[in-house]
Amino acid sequence: MKHFLIPATLIILFILSVAPSYAQANGVIPATVDRRQLSTDETLMLAVTLNANVSNPPSPTLPSLDGFNIVGSGSSSQISIVNGAISSQLTYNYRLQPYATGDLVIEPISVTLNGQTFSTEPITVQVVQGTGTLAMEPPANPSAPTSDQFRGQELFVEAEVDNPMPYLGEQVTYTFRFYEAFGSFGQPQYEAPTFTGFWTENQTDQSQYQVQAGGRFYNVTELHTVLFPSMAGSITIEPAQLAVPGGFFSSGGTLQTQPVRLDIKPLPANAPDSFTGAVGQFALHGTVDATQGKVNEPITWRLTISGQGNLNAIPDPVWPDMPEWRSFESQATTNTQFQNGRVVGERVYERLLVPQADGQFTIPALEFSYFDPVGGEYRTITTEPIPVLIAPGDAVEAQPPAPLPGGQKETVEQVATDIRHLKPVPSALSSGDHHVTESPLYWLAWSMPLLGIVGNFAWQRRQRYWQNNAGLARSSQARKKAKQALARVEKQKGDTYSTAGQVLTTYLADKLNQPVAGLTHQALAALLGEKGLQPELIERVNACLTDAELGRFSPEANDPAHAANLLREIDVVIGDLEKSL
Repeated sequence: MKHFLIPATLIILFILSVAPSYAQANGVIPATVDRRQLSTDETLMLAVTLNANVSNPPSPTLPSLDGFNIVGSGSSSQISIVNGAISSQLTYNYRLQPYATGDLVIEPISVTLNGQTFSTEPITVQVVQGTGTLAMEPPANPSAPTSDQFRGQELFVEAEVDNPMPYLGEQVTYTFRFYEAFGSFGQPQYEAPTFTGFWTENQTDQSQYQVQAGGRFYNVTELHTVLFPSMAGSITIEPAQLAVPGGFFSSGGTLQTQPVRLDIKPLPANAPDSFTGAVGQFALHGTVDATQGKVNEPITWRLTISGQGNLNAIPDPVWPDMPEWRSFESQATTNTQFQNGRVVGERVYERLLVPQADGQFTIPALEFSYFDPVGGEYRTITTEPIPVLIAPGDAVEAQPPAPLPGGQKETVEQVATDIRHLKPVPSALSSGDHHVTESPLYWLAWSMPLLGIVGNFAWQRRQRYWQNNAGLARSSQARKKAKQALARVEKQKGDTYSTAGQVLTTYLADKLNQPVAGLTHQALAALLGEKGLQPELIERVNACLTDAELGRFSPEANDPAHAANLLREIDVVIGDLEKSL
């Protein structure tokens, strides 16, 4: 029976493993639409893709499509040969014009391959009443190509910006458009420009629609990239490229846009003292998690800057001096999103305040200045002062030990030291027979459990020691963690400067046993001074942190050698700090 079950099990597993791949290679990929909501003035693109390694595959069988008229159709195929294996992909495209409103359902689309019928899932789209004018293209654009530019072309690309003369730090939206003749080509590959001279926000929005020009329809794909100029003067964005794959009988090619030139205006010279470089339109709000507390009980002061602009590049606020409080700053958090072509969101700072005395205090107002590119002027906004009532802390006095009765001294007496037991003398001092108990291995084997118990006890005691001395554990492991973090930064791709600054800040927080890693420069300098560090070393620490914060805005931001020098300097500074702390 066992000899029968093993091969039967293998056969079943083989069938189960092959069946999904067979269905994927010869079945139907679910139908897709380019949108789920539209009006009767718009058209819907429906695509059905077949992965079918058969000759002369049949066309899909469409259902009745109640509520839609088919106003266009086409197909495209893609054949690939990998290691001698030929695979083909066929895409059937249908352009549908809705004439009814409500929730319209595209019933399952079926196709029969090798005697087996496959069906897609039904698709529901919501249609609302339009204005009666067929919307074949989006709102007109001054630089949109004319019908003559389209005439005779299967493909066309262009690029533009929404504001060719922005202020320094003002948002600019770079738009790339790809015009494709309906159902003509496969999946192209877009290569964006390098955007030298700009801060590039990691948000790219994509939209698709259809236009009619030159007597034919084109599918248009738009890619939007958010840019913030980081230098004034004339900047040219190099051409974007689009690699178009070729068909089975034709080679592919690369399309290229024209370069885009911008003239970046510098900010006016009359900036207020509290201006730190923010450009956009913002609001400021300050709160605390409690307006009443006790001495040594922390209160969280939260500052929120919200609005439209480069929130990730806003420097930390200038916190006021508060001698009655100990303060610790955490890392800022930023949440942004792309809405109506603009980057909006908020940046939240949290500052932990620990009162050192009781009484009535006021958290002072905080000032924030920014440049408004729409109004062309600087604006200053402030938070409201926040009153806080601090009560005395709960001091716990140490209780003296209870006196012993009768004035007895707290001593430990040794009892009955004069009693000694008599031991019988053996009749013989040794025996000629050697028993197993006389072997060292015997006693070693018996002692192993005892050694294990003692070792486990010592390990648990050490663990409790580190748990009860978490600050010492952080300090002792700070150098090792920093070394590992710097090694990771050297290998990774991304924002080397901010990550390197976080490594140094985290090391100092661990070494100084601070509750948060985001200490301000002033607080770090004060703490290092209290530890007796030389002013020169403190200045080197501050220089590294400043270089890390401003390095990504400098002209050498994209120079790997400049970033490598910063990492080496931080490593040397940490080594010198390790000798002094």
